[in-house]
Amino acid sequence: MEIEHGVTVKVLFFAQAKELAGTRESTLYLPQKLSYGQLLNIITEKFNLEKIKKNILLAKNEEVCEDTIDIDLSECDNIAVIPPLSGG
Repeated sequence: MEIEHGVTVKVLFFAQAKELAGTRESTLYLPQKLSYGQLLNIITEKFNLEKIKKNILLAKNEEVCEDTIDIDLSECDNIAVIPPLSGG
């Protein structure tokens, strides 16, 4: 994907996402505006998260994103990758 107007964001991984990605955080250069689905696809492909893709939540700056919206990104935003949580 060629990005004409992009920004660099920090991607934070938690729990199983952190294990699969092999890192706690990384950076990505992304378009300033993209759909939730596009963002999810980019992150899952780049960081080997296909196995849990259907259960991941994405949050921008600590606010969970709705999967039906376009996401406007700014330089230095944080994107959290939140995998399914288990517990009891």
